Amino acid sequence: MKLTFGILLVVVVLFATSCASSRLGGGTASKGESFDLEGWRLIGCCCGSPCPCRINKKPMRCHGCDHTDVIHIDKGYLGTTDVSGITWVIAGRGFGEDVNQNWVYVYVTDKATDAQYKALGDMLNDDVKSWGDKAAFLAGKFVGMRKVPMTTALSPDGLGYSCKIPGILDIETCAIVNPGRTEPVKSSGIMDAWGDSFTQCNAKVHTLNDASIGYSWDLSGLQANFANFHLTPEKKAAGGGWGCWTANAKYGDNSPYQEQLHDHK
Repeated sequence: MKLTFGILLVVVVLFATSCASSRLGGGTASKGESFDLEGWRLIGCCCGSPCPCRINKKPMRCHGCDHTDVIHIDKGYLGTTDVSGITWVIAGRGFGEDVNQNWVYVYVTDKATDAQYKALGDMLNDDVKSWGDKAAFLAGKFVGMRKVPMTTALSPDGLGYSCKIPGILDIETCAIVNPGRTEPVKSSGIMDAWGDSFTQCNAKVHTLNDASIGYSWDLSGLQANFANFHLTPEKKAAGGGWGCWTANAKYGDNSPYQEQLHDHK
């Protein structure tokens, strides 16, 4: 299946739509087909907590946000296709000052069937038209896509998710629990393609090294977050998704990036 730039863009900001439509990002399956998706998603990036992009702020660094996004569907369907068990990972850089530095690569579990892959691609194609000129800021250059073996896990204490692609990616997180508290720290009212809240985490490990595409990083110890989700067409109006993002000078935000701020003495 040929991956167009349009498909790739929606993979990165899956199901997100314009702010004017105020949709959460459920999107629609191909030709108006129904969908019902239950699962979880994990994100780690090069910023500290809290994730600035989620509150419509610029990334901590001018170059943008180096990030890994893991999306797993526990149970669900797209139209007539059962997509239960699908996992995909997006690695890339987005939200930067210079859109020419933005890039993205997509890894898909090698357990995905051709029918599952096609159903996902059809839906992403249907959703891409809503992005307009924000495409270059949210995603960027498509580096490639391939199927790879991968494993995911929930920690025994339920406080962290992990994903491993042998020889390429290792990300493991642990939820932040404040002193005197028993429940993890959570943020709500955030920008996100899958809902309006997430659990704040630290990345115990977050490394990428893919010689085949020439990108690598070690973001261990930095910001991460995860969320469980259940998306249906009826829930797509629950939030604004990434369509409301405006944290760039092109959209009137002339505030500095955090690395440009001066220390106050």
